[in-house]
Amino acid sequence: MKIELSTMCFSSDDVIAKIQRCRNLIESHGFEFGIQLHNSVTKELYDKIKGLDTKFTIHAPVFSDYFINLANDDFHTSLDAFQKTAHVMQSLQSNVALFHGFFMTQKPIKNDPAHYGKVLRDAIDNKYRLKDTRVMDPKFLETEEFRKYQNTVKKNMKHLRERYPSYTLCLENDFPGIGNGNQTPAHMIYLDCPIWLDTGHLWASSILNKFDFYTGLDEVCKLCQVIGVHLNTNRTPLDWNLKYPDGDTHSHFSREYDMNMDKIISILKKNDVNHFTIEVIDGDVEDISFLIETYQSVYQ
Repeated sequence: MKIELSTMCFSSDDVIAKIQRCRNLIESHGFEFGIQLHNSVTKELYDKIKGLDTKFTIHAPVFSDYFINLANDDFHTSLDAFQKTAHVMQSLQSNVALFHGFFMTQKPIKNDPAHYGKVLRDAIDNKYRLKDTRVMDPKFLETEEFRKYQNTVKKNMKHLRERYPSYTLCLENDFPGIGNGNQTPAHMIYLDCPIWLDTGHLWASSILNKFDFYTGLDEVCKLCQVIGVHLNTNRTPLDWNLKYPDGDTHSHFSREYDMNMDKIISILKKNDVNHFTIEVIDGDVEDISFLIETYQSVYQ
């Protein structure tokens, strides 16, 4: 089993010390340690960690001006957005990258994770918004317009993978925000490509799109090529009012909320998923201990 820390975990100055204590804990249990560069990684943080003797995966795009949007009719736009990520992968000798690649727009979307909501509002038509919330109106997922975008994403993802045959390139399932098109198990299955499964996003999507989260999680594991999983506890309740700060919380692992982490980890273990990224804001050894202890205690 491999346990990675997303660079989302590294919000303090003692990055190297945190990495070492987390690595020691993971390796003491016989698991492999790794780091995943989040697309919010700064050049300063990258320079601190790029020389470490560890394996990296990449949450693309990194150091790019724009997001990779495979829904754009011009494939070369997506290809250009991937170039800087490809250079970083070569530098780190990394062969796995994942990204959100399905935005229902032809406009460029700035790679500005700190203002993610704003850049989406600037680029994506307000008609997709559910009332005055920041989430997608599910009715648009049933339209011909959506199906056209979906087919474009599927075609362009195939082309991108053919351009980089030595890389494992994965689409991550989306939080059900405005214009995000890869939300449900059926969406992931249809795209027919490697998937990086984000459980927190799927949780929010299940509430909005009204499907059973645990059945959907199991279905994705069985019917998709799941390369790895983003794990965190999504504090969003089942009676979510669709308002901030609930939605996509990336919180520390906990049993205090509606999202049943023991059941999630059990389903993943049962399906032989063995590559986990702790994508928790300021995640640390407590989260690693929770994951390992839960993984070892649940039954297949």
